[in-house]
Amino acid sequence: MARTPLGVLACGYAFEEFCLHATERGIGTVMLAASLNRKAFEKAMDVTPDEVMPVASPVGYPATKRSMRESMMRKAIKADERFPWEQLFYGESFGTPLSPAGAGVFGEPLELLRLAPSAANKQPWRAVVSGDTVHFFEAHSMKARGADDIQRFDLGIALAHFDLARQEDGIQGGFTFNNPQLALPENVEYIASFKAER
Repeated sequence: MARTPLGVLACGYAFEEFCLHATERGIGTVMLAASLNRKAFEKAMDVTPDEVMPVASPVGYPATKRSMRESMMRKAIKADERFPWEQLFYGESFGTPLSPAGAGVFGEPLELLRLAPSAANKQPWRAVVSGDTVHFFEAHSMKARGADDIQRFDLGIALAHFDLARQEDGIQGGFTFNNPQLALPENVEYIASFKAER
């Protein structure tokens, strides 16, 4: 994948779409990023200097029961918990928390985005609903930026959840990159927007 911020975003989207399809067929996956020896994997896969490989995943049949180690790790990072709506989603500006009822047709797609997995369960996505458009942002809580930003990969995962849900709900439209120039909280960066067709 190209060593660019949008390349990492696109990789997150495509990788999560693959993982969801695998899960649907009873095949297990697990994304490895922080524990991945990236240099060794990139060398084995002949990744060039202008490319990046942010994650890898084994593929197989999942165990019927979680190991004690896995259960303890999930508990430590609170893997089964998610931030509440008012911490993630806003109406028109970051000063106005959004309720599920206030999200209109975007309610279910945003809820599935909210439930998406992320590295260390950081949930770095934020969204502002403005009429027929949802603007997506990254709330940086890790140091890496650009092509090495695993949270940008997480945003791609979240956008896959949003996009698949809106397609299922019959919401027509597409992604754009028109920055709405909103006043942003510290360490928050614009990523993309989805505009629904009327």
